[in-house]
Amino acid sequence: MTKTLALRLKTKFAYQTLNLFQMKGLLSFCPIIISFNSFGQLSDREIRDLKTGHIKEDTSYVYWLPYKSGVRHLFIQGANSSFSHKGELSFDFKMKKGSKICAARPGTVIATKSDSDKGGLKDEFLDDGNHISIQHDDGSIAHYWHLEQNGVIVKLGDKVTKGQLIGFSGNTGYTAFPHLHFQVIDANGREILPRFYTKRGKIYLRPGRRYKSVN
Repeated sequence: MTKTLALRLKTKFAYQTLNLFQMKGLLSFCPIIISFNSFGQLSDREIRDLKTGHIKEDTSYVYWLPYKSGVRHLFIQGANSSFSHKGELSFDFKMKKGSKICAARPGTVIATKSDSDKGGLKDEFLDDGNHISIQHDDGSIAHYWHLEQNGVIVKLGDKVTKGQLIGFSGNTGYTAFPHLHFQVIDANGREILPRFYTKRGKIYLRPGRRYKSVN
């Protein structure tokens, strides 16, 4: 019997948990199928238009990939994915424990957690994800989740620069395997679909592809 668990944090962070039986297929790296549904804060058509460049005048902020320059990681799950991101504009990058996490945009550290060594697909792990939250100059906030125990190297109030090392990836909280969950919330509490600098230019990422940081 499948069971989906949902966690909504008051800090404007929305994270829907992973479905165990669906994630088995993901772990075996079967072709990743994106479910285009109508639950997101952007419609599926709007998301497709952004990804394919049909929206010509795009003035949105361009983020750096949230990991070390020169490193490539698999982008396993994106906006409105049927696995655990229904209604979410969030991103999962598969990476080994201890991988370097870097700030995707400059800002101020407003929240951290690093004392957890717990993780798995049980209700009891929902509050155990180590994380960093960084607020940007326009009021938006980026969340970096599932970091390893003692894997946060910034403190509350720290000013961070784009590309600065801020922590190390892990497998804490409600998670099936080691990865980084990245999400941006704007000043009004709405989720943002960010675009990133990549070797291919300024683009919206597509799940199932590996992206090299060119910061």
